[in-house]
Order: sequence, then C-alpha cells, then structure tokens
Amino acid sequence: MSTRDTSVPISGRWSQLTQTLHNMVPLPGVQPESLRYIDARWQGYLTAEMRQLLQATCGLSGTPLGNIDFTGCWYPEEPLALFRPCLTLAIDDDGRRWIAEAARTRGLPGPVWCIDPNRQVALYVDRRLQEFLRRLDGSSRHGRASFWNVAVDARIRRIWLRRYAQAIHVAVASRSLREIRGWLGQLPQDAWIYDLRAPGNPRGLAYGLARDRARWFRCGRLPVFALCREEVISHPTQWTATGSSEGEGRGSLSH
Repeated sequence: MSTRDTSVPISGRWSQLTQTLHNMVPLPGVQPESLRYIDARWQGYLTAEMRQLLQATCGLSGTPLGNIDFTGCWYPEEPLALFRPCLTLAIDDDGRRWIAEAARTRGLPGPVWCIDPNRQVALYVDRRLQEFLRRLDGSSRHGRASFWNVAVDARIRRIWLRRYAQAIHVAVASRSLREIRGWLGQLPQDAWIYDLRAPGNPRGLAYGLARDRARWFRCGRLPVFALCREEVISHPTQWTATGSSEGEGRGSLSH
C-alpha cells in the first residue's frame, strides 16, 4: 500500500536532511517519472516525507555499508516476514542486511534493523531512518568505519549469547506488560516473550531460535515478539483476558 499524493515540494524539511550529512555522498534525486515507478512497487507506505527525501537523493555512497538505497529497487526483498513491509537500505560486505520498516503512514521509515543471516540475529539499530543516517555519517569519518563494524559485530554476538536470558515467560509477561495483555492472551501457555522496547542493553532478536516446530509472532508493529510452538497457535489461551480494558493490547498475532 502506498500514498498517491505527489504534491510535496522538494524544498521540504526531509529534502534538506542530506545537507546535514558531511561524510557521505548524496546521489542524484529521483525524477517524477521514476518516482511513479517506485510508488507502484513500494512496500508499505510511501509517505510525503519519504517522497521529499527521494526527490533530493536516491541514496548515499561512501558509507561503511557500501551504497545506501532509498528507492527499494537496488536490493532483494527482505525474506523475514516479521519485519515486512520494509526498505532494504544496504547489504554490507559481511552479508548483513540493513533494513528500515515502512509501515508508518507519516515520517521516514523506521525502526532500522541489522539482520545477520550467519548468526541469525536481528539487531535493533535506531528508531527512525534519520537517526540511523546521522549515526552512520558519524561513523563514516576517516578511520572510524572499522570501529563501526567491530561494534555492530559485538552487539550481535552479545544478543545471541543472551538469547535465553532475554526471554520472559508469557505468564510473567501478562502480569508486567498490562498494555499488551490482549495480544498475550492469544498466545499458548508455553510461549516466550521478547520485549525490545526498553533502551539499554543491545536490543535484538535471536530469530534463529525458531527451529523444529517453533515459530515467531509479533505484537502488531511493536518490537515485541513471541516464540511459540506452531501447532498450538490455533488454540489461544484466555486466562490473561480478564480485567483488560478497552483498547488494551490491540496488537495482532502477526507472523
């Protein structure tokens, strides 16, 4: 799904974002005819703010990740359905995929994730695309790119090592995460919850844990995930639903 309003002026706020980036090279902007083509094949919402950015530049070069794509045309579609719809920004030399979720109806895409297919870990990088670009720009200074890669690799490794420590049993989560009890109530009683909303320790999902008959589910577009046995998903529990208020836990059982 995408918006069709093409009346956004190129002088908008987000077209000026690249002017604040000093260590990466903006590539030429997208012409109106090409923008219509991008709009037709865009995953998620092509917001007015993203249109502004595309009119200013189709991507960036000279980054520690290689070329950054804003068009959604340079790299393959993200294979993990948990994070779609999304924009694949880059695939670095180590094969890690850098993506930005594109489900928002306003603003630039986000959050931004780094997907490491070798360790099967998804690292939460930044809440919005603009924050990620500023962080990446700071790491593009001479001599700092290697530190960026080392830091990312260390965070991914730590997430995998803590893959069991991060898990919260659904019974415990239903008492402490009252705002999503409606969603938790749809899960089986042997589900394990991974809540990545709180800042602090490296935030990420060891998605490689879903083996055999296990499967990942997500609470709407929140960075909250559940690891469940697939065969019992069709029999949701009801014990967490009592006492829930209107509008509480409206996240869907998406996968």
